[in-house]
Amino acid sequence: MSETSNHDMKNLKDTPGRLLRSHREKKGLSTLEIAKRIHLDIKIIDSIEQDSDEGMPDATYVRGYLRSYAKIVGADPDNVIALYNSESPLPPPEVVPEVKKHSQINSSDKPVKAFTYLLTFGLVLLLLIWYQSNYIVDTSIITDPNNDNSQKSINGVDISYDIVIHPSSWKSPEKISGLRPQTSEPIIYEDILKLQPDNEVQTLDMYIKEDEEKKEIGTTIGSGPDMVYLDVKKKSWVEIFDANDKKLFLDNALSGRQYYIYGTAPFKVLLGFSPGVTVEFNGMVFNHSRYSVNSIARFKLSE
Repeated sequence: MSETSNHDMKNLKDTPGRLLRSHREKKGLSTLEIAKRIHLDIKIIDSIEQDSDEGMPDATYVRGYLRSYAKIVGADPDNVIALYNSESPLPPPEVVPEVKKHSQINSSDKPVKAFTYLLTFGLVLLLLIWYQSNYIVDTSIITDPNNDNSQKSINGVDISYDIVIHPSSWKSPEKISGLRPQTSEPIIYEDILKLQPDNEVQTLDMYIKEDEEKKEIGTTIGSGPDMVYLDVKKKSWVEIFDANDKKLFLDNALSGRQYYIYGTAPFKVLLGFSPGVTVEFNGMVFNHSRYSVNSIARFKLSE
């Protein structure tokens, strides 16, 4: 091949478009495949290979397209960018508008002073109105409390009162024999017990014991041939659904309580705090620890 033909072939590859197209053809790729990989319109790929500015964005974006194109076809990205920069004119210098410095408002300015004085005066006025309405009382309306015609209220508030004279020393209550006499002394618990027949007297401890016996410690839920028993040591969120996806339990299980849940197996169970709950299925203890992740257990109780 002559020297002239070598020089002509070299000139064919001295632009970004010719260089990228040559590498693409060597790779056996089409312009459509390049467009899909870069996520660009095929018209932009055609413009790149033709070294055309038609339909192309700003030079900054074009350089990004050229670099991505070069990486796909195996060309040197820096060489392609250098070829593009040698042919593209430099962008015009950015014109920065002159910004006038704003004057800072000072507390010594007259408008600021006037606003401050006005605000202070308003606050003081509101404070005086509030004080007068809550703490100042007209003494002219206070008269002798022994006079029936004296003032009974101030500002809609009842100020009438009764004078109670307390004894100077403590006095032991009289022993009760039969019915209590008319007296201002308080009725005490032991005196009430003495007034009842012997077979009806109940102490406070007996009442407390009866209330404790009435406390519900076991709860039965649902009906069916299979049973899930929960013994709750620490409060836990519990979800239980039966074989028909019927909700049997969806609530917090309280500590110290036992739950008997009946339905049709298999049961789908979720324990929000599995270490605090013991589970039995049809009378057999079920170890759910192997299903627990971060104290949350999900498992199924089969037939």
